[in-house]
Amino acid sequence: MNEMDSSAGGFADEFRALVEERGITLTSLQRRLTDRGNPVSMATLSYWRSGDRQPEGVLSLSAIEDIEDIFGLHRGHLTGLIRPVPRIGRKPEPELKQTFALNIDQEIEETAQALGTVAQSGIRDLSVSLVGYVDAHGDLDRVVTRALVQSMEGTIAEVPLYDLAPFDAPETKSVTEVIGGRVDRSLRHPLGRVVCDVIAFDDPIPVGGTGLIEFTESFPVAYPDRRALWHGVDRPNRQILLWVRFHPDAVPDWCEEYTVVDEQETVRMRTIASGAIHVARFGFGPGIVGIRWGFDADS
Repeated sequence: MNEMDSSAGGFADEFRALVEERGITLTSLQRRLTDRGNPVSMATLSYWRSGDRQPEGVLSLSAIEDIEDIFGLHRGHLTGLIRPVPRIGRKPEPELKQTFALNIDQEIEETAQALGTVAQSGIRDLSVSLVGYVDAHGDLDRVVTRALVQSMEGTIAEVPLYDLAPFDAPETKSVTEVIGGRVDRSLRHPLGRVVCDVIAFDDPIPVGGTGLIEFTESFPVAYPDRRALWHGVDRPNRQILLWVRFHPDAVPDWCEEYTVVDEQETVRMRTIASGAIHVARFGFGPGIVGIRWGFDADS
């Protein structure tokens, strides 16, 4: 059985039955579609009937609606049987060293093994947005993250969230208010740098399928380096959005966006309008993208 049969069988079976019941040949159907301004090749109609392919794209779906009219069916009779086919494409290999410019890949591997979590290579981040809220002291108070991920290898029941904690941080960030899953287990590597929170999805993700989660990271008062919001990826990510919202009493004197790629940092100064600033990247990675800010009184 080819890979299309399971997803297109319902549509193909119904289309084939209608053609046979109505006694309409594919040649006649093709001519009537052409007259309606929706020309479809004989090969395509044959593929639809056999189930080797299913209609995809705007033009094909428009042709199916015309077929529904030709057969005297209510709108949606056939189109409702068409199921989307997941296309996962090429899977870039993760490059952890290049991402963080630190020799932490072994620590990440050891942390994953200790937690018994899935390999990061089986999950692709399609898009991620981080909204950082800055308190009245100018420090990052919390970050709300929304991430759309896709399974690349089999069914994925959970996703590991890795973070780099400062060595001198007595406490790590807490992950709460999870939507779409729950925090199942957490661990900080004995060396203190790598922290991992494993989120179990409410519904496991089949291969090619997607899952959407949202969670809040809150910073303890003694947590250092709270005047930056950044996100690191170990392979290309379709969309990354960072948005920092400053407290009205703590709009910084300077702000910059930065990226780190191949251990080289690029910095661009930014102005802040309406108490907020955002940075967007498309197809970015591996690397780090971030926003930093500060106050003249600090220098």
